[in-house]
Amino acid sequence: MSKNLIMVDHAYKDRRSVSAMLRGTADGRALSWQSFKESHPNISQEELMEQFCDEARYGRIHIKNYRAAISNSKYIAALIAIFIIVF
Repeated sequence: MSKNLIMVDHAYKDRRSVSAMLRGTADGRALSWQSFKESHPNISQEELMEQFCDEARYGRIHIKNYRAAISNSKYIAALIAIFIIVF
């Protein structure tokens, strides 16, 4: 067996991985969890995880696309700027 093995990180290509999240190419799963966690501040961690699991199982939690949120806010800002310039 060769001693010159090269380690290649393929995790950044998987949009579900932590590596992709740290590089900014993730699918937004962390944003869904964070918003759910912030909307339920008085629940313990165990209850929060159980409720999140149930909500996701029944399709009431959707993956939020961070890039779509940014692009929508850019379009809104552009429309507001045009509205201010025209009127």
